[in-house]
This record gives sequence, structure tokens and C-alpha cells, in this order.
Amino acid sequence: MKIAVPRLRSNLDAADLTELDDEERLLDLALEDIDLSDQEAEHVELSGCRLTRCKLAGSDLEKLILVDAELAQCDIANARWSDAALTRVAISASRMIGFAGPGASLQHITIRDSVLDFASFRFSRFQKVELTDCRLQNADFVSADLTGAVFRNCDLSGVEFSQVKAAKAVFVDCTWEGAKGLASLAGATVAAASPIDTLAFTSAVTAASGITLAHPDELD
Repeated sequence: MKIAVPRLRSNLDAADLTELDDEERLLDLALEDIDLSDQEAEHVELSGCRLTRCKLAGSDLEKLILVDAELAQCDIANARWSDAALTRVAISASRMIGFAGPGASLQHITIRDSVLDFASFRFSRFQKVELTDCRLQNADFVSADLTGAVFRNCDLSGVEFSQVKAAKAVFVDCTWEGAKGLASLAGATVAAASPIDTLAFTSAVTAASGITLAHPDELD
């Protein structure tokens, strides 16, 4: 799967923002150490921007449009971006604990070395999205479309996958302890270099299906 990288100008304009307004458009900006925590706005568009060490924690940005953007070392914890549209976005080394993106559309997205514990992507659509070396403990993907998603070396402990679409999703060397709704991953590909990880996934699927594995001697 080939994922398109963000298209940014070589020279971006530096900017110092303190707040976001409804329907505001931010184009070709370099934002560093900007604090936009707890901002509330609708239909904001960020295009061609690079965000470094920015704080968006607790922000409520409904119908956000994020195109051709790079986010590095950003704090997006407990942000709520309902019905957001993200296209050609690269996120790295960021904090996304409790992030909520219900109904979001994600296309050509990479997320690396980030923490997404308790994140929620209910009813979201993943099209050419790759998460690598991420922690997603207790994340929620209920009713999400994961057919275009790849998870590599991710911690999926306690993740909820109920009612997802995952016919072409790929999971490589992931941790599955306590994951739920695994029966919904029908059609997905799960690859593990370690036999122990393969056994852990098999056991998790068995438990999710309500099947109990036992030794014959235990049935006497």
C-alpha cells in the first residue's frame, strides 16, 4: 500500500496563533510551540502546515479539514474532532490519549511513535492509513471501516473492534491482550514473527468467540 506524503512548500510562513475562529483557513504555515488547547471552532481548515510541539489538547474542532500537514511532538490529548477530514497527514511522536474522531475520514495518513490510549474512532473511515509503533490500549474502533488500514508493531491491548469492517486490513506484530470484538476482523490479515504472538492472537479470537480451550485431562 502506497501512502502519499504531505505536500508542503519548502518555505513556510511562521505564525503565532492564540485562538481559532469558525471557518478560519490557515495555509502554508509553520507553527511551533503554539498553545491552542481547549479551542472550540467549526469548519476550520489547515492546509500545507507544519505543526511542531503544538498543544491542541482538549480542542473541539468539528468538521476540521486537515490537508497536507505534518504534526510532530504535538499534544492532542482529549481533543474531539468530530466528522473531521484528514488527507495526506503525517503525525509522529505525539500524545493522543483520549482523542476522539467520531465519523472522521482519514486518507493517506501515517501515525508513528504516538500514544493513542483510550482514543475513539467510532464510525470513522480509514483509507490508506498506517499506524507504526503506536500504543492504542483500550482504543475504540466500533463500527469503523478499517479496510484500508495497516497496524505495525502496535499495542492493541483492550482495543474494541466490534462491528468494524476489516476485509483488507493488515496487522503486523501487534499485541492483542484483552482485545474485544475480534470476530469482526473477518477478512483481515494478521502476521506475527513470534509464535508466541500468534498464539496470543489465536487465544484472543477463541475467547472472543466464546470457545473454551482445554486439555483432555481437564474434562475428567
